[in-house]
Amino acid sequence: MVLIDIAGGVALILFGIRFLRKGLDRLAGERIHRWTATMQKRRGVALLGGLTFGAVAPSSTAQTLFTLQLLHAGRLSGDRLLIFLLGAGIGITATVQLISFHLFDYYAVLLVVGLLCFQYGRSEALRGIGQTVLGLGFVFLAMVLTSGAARALTADADFQTLMGVVTHYRLALVLFAAVVTVAMQSSTASIGLVLALGEAGAVDITVVLAVVIGTNLGLGVTSLIAGWGTLPGRRLTFANLLLKGVVAAAMLLAFDPILRLLAAFPGSLTRHGADLHTGFNVITAVLGLVFAGLLSGWLERIIKPAPPAGAGISVPTHLDERALASPVFALANASREILRLVDEIQAMFSGCWDAYLQGSAEQARRVRKRDDRIDELHTKIKNYLSRIPSEALNSRDSELRFGLLHFTSQLEAVGDIIEKEWCAQVIKHAEHPLSFAPADQANLAELARKVGHRLSLAASVLTTRDRELAKGFLHEGDELKEWCITVQKQHYDRLKSADAAALEASVHFIDMFNTLRRISGQVNSIGHTFTLAGEV
Repeated sequence: MVLIDIAGGVALILFGIRFLRKGLDRLAGERIHRWTATMQKRRGVALLGGLTFGAVAPSSTAQTLFTLQLLHAGRLSGDRLLIFLLGAGIGITATVQLISFHLFDYYAVLLVVGLLCFQYGRSEALRGIGQTVLGLGFVFLAMVLTSGAARALTADADFQTLMGVVTHYRLALVLFAAVVTVAMQSSTASIGLVLALGEAGAVDITVVLAVVIGTNLGLGVTSLIAGWGTLPGRRLTFANLLLKGVVAAAMLLAFDPILRLLAAFPGSLTRHGADLHTGFNVITAVLGLVFAGLLSGWLERIIKPAPPAGAGISVPTHLDERALASPVFALANASREILRLVDEIQAMFSGCWDAYLQGSAEQARRVRKRDDRIDELHTKIKNYLSRIPSEALNSRDSELRFGLLHFTSQLEAVGDIIEKEWCAQVIKHAEHPLSFAPADQANLAELARKVGHRLSLAASVLTTRDRELAKGFLHEGDELKEWCITVQKQHYDRLKSADAAALEASVHFIDMFNTLRRISGQVNSIGHTFTLAGEV
């Protein structure tokens, strides 16, 4: 029964950490992500950014996913992101530090205050605060329950004998703690459990030190698993694991001196355990500050890219299944994949225009085949966004998800327009050339330029999520609509004295002109998304 109670305490810690992280997502969400993405200009600032992010996102998997997003976006170099990730390792110890101050005695206050704010708060900010406080209350309650259950073990002779044997196999204990941490994907749960046992007198500082070392090794392995899918991710997370491994090996070699040093300092076992956990990550971060650049260069030479695969249908690379539990990460992943979809659309658009200028029916047919990539990406993105749990979305994220789904569908429609209409018109023009009036040719070229610009601007709106830019995007669309009406009126005026050949060319010109107008109109939805949603 005691072991069941302890297991229940661990489950409550895991739930509390998850609830806490979701509360912080609700409270800060995208603002925290944007802020951390812009503050790592120097190594020291990168460390501070990681520390801040780790404190508000107490999940090693979440930290790694966000760091990989920054890496794949190409915003920062690998060495800066390594320092950022190491800083996040320090930040994640904040919850354990709170535990060490015996704040868990006030778990009831946190639960009551958190419930009132979360259940009855009307604003997203107040509900986010409530969910965060409630999650922390669950963690503290779990500490009390686990400590209470563990006190029964102190009088158990068999358990004490087991602990006496375990302390002689420090390496095995370290490896066991690493495996448990990887399985639970939470250092706070691992450290919280051993501190609760220590608070009850069931384990001593020897076990705590070994668990701290193993837990941090497990965090490194967890990050490596999360980043294994891409070459830059493998390099980054392997460097992180390597630095943690060096510190772990050094602490194992200095195990007894560390124990003697701790004995010389006042403080409870809980206090020492929390300080060891933070100290491990501080030392690792200091090593990263010194050797990050050297280590990144070395790993680039050691971990080389695999031979390029044959060309085929585009496969999404940003739609990480593990991020679905966290709306902020999942929506960011989907946004980045939509940018890939925009790139594919732009490639089709420019390819079709080039085919028109060159009078190449063959090139237009090749462009048509690219629509398969558009359809595949559209399906993957739509399915991914649809799988984000609705109950985990606040009103802001729910609006964003709808906007992304709608924009993705509009982009797929653009691909269909290019394939079925524009390419067909270009092929017809190439096989049966018709001469457009100079003014018509110039206007068609100008419209193609404007539509190409709007595709690029749509990507910028999605990337920045800036409300004013979205308004400007929509205003530009209105101006383009008026310009198109004026051009068509002028075209019809010129037809008053046109011959049969000019009338035939006019039909083809109007078809192509209207096709480009429809493409421009389809991408307007991204502007509406960020204009109506405000600051998403």
